[in-house]
Amino acid sequence: MKVRLATLVAAGALLVGLGPAGAERAEAAPNPFFGVMAQMPMTEADFDRMAKGRLGTYRMPIDWGTVDQQEPANMNWEWVDRVVGLTAERGITVLPNFHDTPEWIAPDRRRVPIWNGEVIGRWQAFLRQAVTRYGSNGTFWLDHPDIPRRPIRFWQIWNEPNIRYWAWPVSPARYTKLLRISARTIRNVDPTAKIVLAGLYSRPPDGTGISAGRYLHRLYRQPGFRNSFDVAAIHPYANNTNRSVRRTFPIRRVMNRHRQRGKQIMVTELGWGSDANSSFGQGSLDGQARQLYSAYRQYLILRHRLRLKSVVWFSWEDLPPGSKSCSFCMETGLFDIFGDPKPAWGRLLDLTHAN
Repeated sequence: MKVRLATLVAAGALLVGLGPAGAERAEAAPNPFFGVMAQMPMTEADFDRMAKGRLGTYRMPIDWGTVDQQEPANMNWEWVDRVVGLTAERGITVLPNFHDTPEWIAPDRRRVPIWNGEVIGRWQAFLRQAVTRYGSNGTFWLDHPDIPRRPIRFWQIWNEPNIRYWAWPVSPARYTKLLRISARTIRNVDPTAKIVLAGLYSRPPDGTGISAGRYLHRLYRQPGFRNSFDVAAIHPYANNTNRSVRRTFPIRRVMNRHRQRGKQIMVTELGWGSDANSSFGQGSLDGQARQLYSAYRQYLILRHRLRLKSVVWFSWEDLPPGSKSCSFCMETGLFDIFGDPKPAWGRLLDLTHAN
């Protein structure tokens, strides 16, 4: 459900100097259970505000083509460096999410890069550079001794492959092949790295994909799947909290059935809008805030039962009018288009400062 605007962070480096983040609450260490992702470039002030709000996980979508621009020996990691540095300075954990095949490789971004050796090799080079740069022994940390060392440990491979908007064709076999290749490549560079499954869209509309639980069960039937990931991920979108939380349970049940009770789950996208016109819009600012508070409360209660590692809110800030995006995505922010906090932000702080 996440839109491609999330990768605009690459198009222009992070904007800075937009004023102080404010002092909503007293500072304390960010809690990685609470996460967020953005649809527009995050500023330095945004990351200040995130850290002061005690949100400890930043899910960073990385569109392959924004880094790899047909020059394999000269990939451009400049904008990623900026995000990694700013988050490390604030004690925030980064979860990179790699997705989308560049148009110069295939005309359809949804086509997972597994169809020949050349394409596979290019994908592997992309991953290898990322882990070599930001992983446990990453060159980024050696080159920037002034930045607190926070190597990236978790790497998420693709986005919502069980729905046709992000993978075509929708195929457990194809995604498993991509996952196996990716896991082997990443672990060869950093044996301590953890592989996160693509966030599965919980219940795709009829004819658009396969439900998350069924898709995960089919993945387990594929050779080599069970050892190619460390953490599962779910996007339990629904029109209210109770349905959303219920849509997380099939993932846990399937994992338990396949004797992987010890593996954790991340909710790598969760959100409701304050608009009144979209499928997940709540019709008001207060309605959005109520859903956020209720969802996080329930997930905190269930975190041990579900073995839940983190819950990432979609998204940080509303999109300006006229943005090219899904209708749901326009008003899911914790902040409005002027950067002012919405009631949802205050309710989230009530939770982050109590846990």
